[in-house]
Amino acid sequence: MDCPQCGRWNPDDKSVCWHCLTPLPNPEPKKKRKSLTFFGIPGWMFLIIIILLLAPIFTQCLGLVSGS
Repeated sequence: MDCPQCGRWNPDDKSVCWHCLTPLPNPEPKKKRKSLTFFGIPGWMFLIIIILLLAPIFTQCLGLVSGS
């Protein structure tokens, strides 16, 4: 983070500028990214389950399964 007074770079864990001893502002905490879930199931897994459930229906409708 850069000092607002002198513009020198300071590590994020410092509370005072090492050059001019000006108090540094507190860094903003990083926001945690919220993951997408459906009924408690992760989004990617839910999508795979839906595809596996719908695959037989589409193969029957499109005639991709050879019947005897």
